[in-house]
Amino acid sequence: MLKTILFTLCLSYASTALAADGKIYLLKGPVLINGHLASKDTPIHFSDEVLTGDKARIIMKLDGSVYRMGGRSRLALPEQTENFTLNVFFGSVLAVFKRNTAKTIHTKTAVLGVRGTGVFLNVDHDQTYLCTCYGDIDFSDVNDIDNVAHIHAEYHQVVALNHHTHSFSTPAMVGHVSQDLFELEALAERTPPSTFTVDAHANNKVEF
Repeated sequence: MLKTILFTLCLSYASTALAADGKIYLLKGPVLINGHLASKDTPIHFSDEVLTGDKARIIMKLDGSVYRMGGRSRLALPEQTENFTLNVFFGSVLAVFKRNTAKTIHTKTAVLGVRGTGVFLNVDHDQTYLCTCYGDIDFSDVNDIDNVAHIHAEYHQVVALNHHTHSFSTPAMVGHVSQDLFELEALAERTPPSTFTVDAHANNKVEF
């Protein structure tokens, strides 16, 4: 009897351990999840680390947030719903986040306090490039906590932090288009906010 109970508990534990927290919707090219080559059927879990190869792409959903990673990118997913922290080590990610949760994004040179849902981020040797597609973000330099850009955007506001000069600039928008946001939000059974219209950029605001 005891052996039967223990066996049942082991099966239950194994089932829980293997249960996915999220899923992959698209996978092209070589993608490693926690160091193992992934397929479209690979489950997604909290705290997974995802690394994409050259020209690879992955779209995945975790806990109401959807992520699209480009090639040569490395991302560590949040460990839990609460105290949401996303780590972008290098490369690009477009994300639409679960709403009504505080979010922090870390890069090697910046900390982003996010109050909103749509962002595009690209981290390379020279800069951290951020597009606040819609929402509010405090974009801080980790080397100088007083060096911060306060961003309010209703339609694609780009701000970049130069890693060498530690200065902010507002370059052109690259790496994504508005339709991408609609497609990712649809995977989360949402739509972008009603303010996300072409003429809404007049309400954008950046303070350095």
